[in-house]
Amino acid sequence: MKVTPLFEFHKNMNAKFVNFNGWNMPVWFEDLKQEHLHVRSSVGVFDVSHMGEVEVVGNMAEEFINYTFTNTVSDLNDGQARYGFFCNNEGGVIDDVIIYRLSIDRFFICVNAGNIAQVFEWLNSTSVNFDIEVKNLTDFYGQLAIQGPDAVKCISNLFSSSNIDAIKKYSISSIIELEDRFKQKLKSPCPNGYNFLIARTGYTGEDGFELFVPNEVLPDIYSSLLEQVKNIKPCGLGSRDTLRLEKGFPLHGNELSDKLNPIESNLSKFVDFSKPDFIGKNSLELISQNRTSTLIGFKMYEKCIPRSGYKIFSNDSEIGYVTSGTFSPSLQEGIGLGVISGNFSEVTDIEVKIRSDKKKAKRSAYPFV
Repeated sequence: MKVTPLFEFHKNMNAKFVNFNGWNMPVWFEDLKQEHLHVRSSVGVFDVSHMGEVEVVGNMAEEFINYTFTNTVSDLNDGQARYGFFCNNEGGVIDDVIIYRLSIDRFFICVNAGNIAQVFEWLNSTSVNFDIEVKNLTDFYGQLAIQGPDAVKCISNLFSSSNIDAIKKYSISSIIELEDRFKQKLKSPCPNGYNFLIARTGYTGEDGFELFVPNEVLPDIYSSLLEQVKNIKPCGLGSRDTLRLEKGFPLHGNELSDKLNPIESNLSKFVDFSKPDFIGKNSLELISQNRTSTLIGFKMYEKCIPRSGYKIFSNDSEIGYVTSGTFSPSLQEGIGLGVISGNFSEVTDIEVKIRSDKKKAKRSAYPFV
């Protein structure tokens, strides 16, 4: 399995590891519930260096992104970002990504770990008629997510010269202090010149940042954060998943896939049908007109945990399946997302088959917290 540059750090912290998309990643350190609640109340740091970074560079970069991306980027200023999807011709999701505009001819893309190679190859194969270059920068960048209500204050104090607190949500900037400290020491500077980037984005529903920094100095930066940021707690992928689920955020492979499109996952607000064209547009328009399924949220009546793949019933009819489920540390009850048939889109009371028993659940709006 692959490991991030922080593997030895995490091992020395007695982290519990899990295989995630071929990466040996910490799922928790001391306790998943404690990590979850700490991020909701203070600040935590996640090693998310398994994520991928891809760039699209060239005279036709904006035109190419608008053609391959469901959302629009034409109205972005330098440093602004947007969430959306790369879809296939049938409207299925190749990956859900955040795209950052660094300049008019340079777009920086954060890609899910399990989809890096596929996205890179798809973008390359699609770029034949465009004057652009697709660069895979995944081997250069490591990534840290600093999340929680105290994140902005803590990181602003740490990087005071970079005016961190002035970075707006869904925006990206350089970290001056890290450039000054490490730039001359880097054995392999980033080809794009942006060695140290900080984005006000995240996957927990809390405020905070994601840092894109060279893998070769990632351990030094991680150590500095743990030493200098008061009350920061290292957190694993387990709490990252429960945090995102409480906020109703989709996970590729669960709420989105090459078979599960943004429309039926209730994410059409990230699809800009006003654009003249983009890959998958025709299919998504047809799906919008004739939806056959929908994504719902639900809460369990009993103290039990719904899991991905569990079947959903209405009375004796099987109507769908759970895409993601967990026991919410904030609510102290089982919560989940699931896809159900459009014929049952109005049902309020459902059952989730957990092993051999059907457990009662109620439809619930999400985000759950």
